[in-house]
Amino acid sequence: MAGKLLTLVLGCLLLLEGNAFGTNPQQNKEKSKTYPYLAYLPNGYKESFGKEWPLIIYLHGSSCKGNNLERLKKYGPPFYLDRGMSVDAIVISPQCPSNRNWVYGDWFESFYKEILAKYHVDASRVYLTGMSLGGFGTWSLASRYPDYFAAIMPLCGGGRPDMAETIKDVPTWVFHGEKDRKVRLNRSEEMVEAMQEQGSRPKFSVLKGEGHDIHHVYAEQNIYEWLLAQHKSVVEKFVSMNFWSPKTDSIFSQKREELIKEVKQSSLAEKFIITSKTPTQASRSFLYNFFKPKPFEQSSMK
Repeated sequence: MAGKLLTLVLGCLLLLEGNAFGTNPQQNKEKSKTYPYLAYLPNGYKESFGKEWPLIIYLHGSSCKGNNLERLKKYGPPFYLDRGMSVDAIVISPQCPSNRNWVYGDWFESFYKEILAKYHVDASRVYLTGMSLGGFGTWSLASRYPDYFAAIMPLCGGGRPDMAETIKDVPTWVFHGEKDRKVRLNRSEEMVEAMQEQGSRPKFSVLKGEGHDIHHVYAEQNIYEWLLAQHKSVVEKFVSMNFWSPKTDSIFSQKREELIKEVKQSSLAEKFIITSKTPTQASRSFLYNFFKPKPFEQSSMK
């Protein structure tokens, strides 16, 4: 009840004061070969030639499934972005068909690669979050594609404890309402405990007195600050970067796996310069500092 009241108050404030979160951006409706989606582009995106941006992928709950993208604006990031909230990242919100769920089939890899090909994404700063059904999807997709994400943030979801082994090195912040009756708190607790058993230290926020509707979390700027502060290592970035694909006419024609192996075994100095060309862009140089990846250590639980 408290969460719903807070959502109503925030909504009223946003409607009355259009500048509460900044200018009101447009969330474009986009089609794809897999699922349609809403796309939010941050301020300055169109004017920033050559800049790569962080990417947040948001998975909605079961009530937003279907074929009408306007339904995604009922809650979560699309709700607040539609009312003027600004985030210094690309936010992609796909819509799940009525007869499926986020863990069904192999849709995500194709969808993810399509997003990377279309937008200027920093592949070392890709984040996955979702609520309810989307929370379950966040746990599941992260366990299947852990190399894609710099951090995940599931809300009122759950998964299988055996997923913890593959995502133990992925920075994680879990949210759940203390009095959630739709998805019990223990679903998040068992995932957090499983990750701790693997040596991980996920952040875990139990919202006292709140139930299932905790989407107001997405109005808090501190969660975006935390997400955007997480980075994958340089080597991990190379593995998932789209420009290594042969279709970009990269000067390297080797397979990505072979290239990464050579990079790891290389005795080159601290720096390595890579030049690539695309049909639509001038030659650009990318300078990366190689370093030995350090194990990630998250904030201790509160």
